[in-house]
Amino acid sequence: MTMSELDSQTVDAFVDLRSPYSYLALKPARLLAERSGFTFDWWPFITDFRSAYGGEVEERSGRDIAKVRYLYMDCRRLAAKQGLTIRSTTKLWDATLGSQALLFAKSRNRLWAFCDPMLAAFWRREFDLESQTAIDAAIAAAGLDVADWHAYQQTRAPADLLAATLRAEALGVFGAPTFVYRGELFWGSDRIDLLASTLDPSKPWAF
Repeated sequence: MTMSELDSQTVDAFVDLRSPYSYLALKPARLLAERSGFTFDWWPFITDFRSAYGGEVEERSGRDIAKVRYLYMDCRRLAAKQGLTIRSTTKLWDATLGSQALLFAKSRNRLWAFCDPMLAAFWRREFDLESQTAIDAAIAAAGLDVADWHAYQQTRAPADLLAATLRAEALGVFGAPTFVYRGELFWGSDRIDLLASTLDPSKPWAF
């Protein structure tokens, strides 16, 4: 298979660890990858939630509060269909450390062994996304070497996260989850069906 043929079989997938809609997109997107044979290249994306939702929790207007309340109510309904738990977050988390850990786990071919249990705990409010100790424990639980992770933090992590950010910007990504196929963007967990029909319009996709 040529490089151009390989590229044509690849979808760039950008997710924000703090985004409930990103969490909701993971199962159907991974199922689509399995059924279609396309490769999904997963990247972290850190959304500017402060601008999107009116600043810190205590700074939000009544309208912004109502908007966020609806968002989580909507996500809980959608999560129930997948057997998932989503509880509203109590602060605007810094996703830098978790995003670097995502890239590390991906580089060691343990992406989902790290992300699945970590995200399930985070959305139950049982995981501190900003804690080095918590991330280290999640890395170890995924079967990864913590010393290797610490070495990665001191060397490659900042540059790799910046590269992921620049990749998103170059592709026009502005929020998460976003899937990019041949330059076409599909934003939101409710766009998996559209992405699927673009990958292979001959199949009756449904997720």
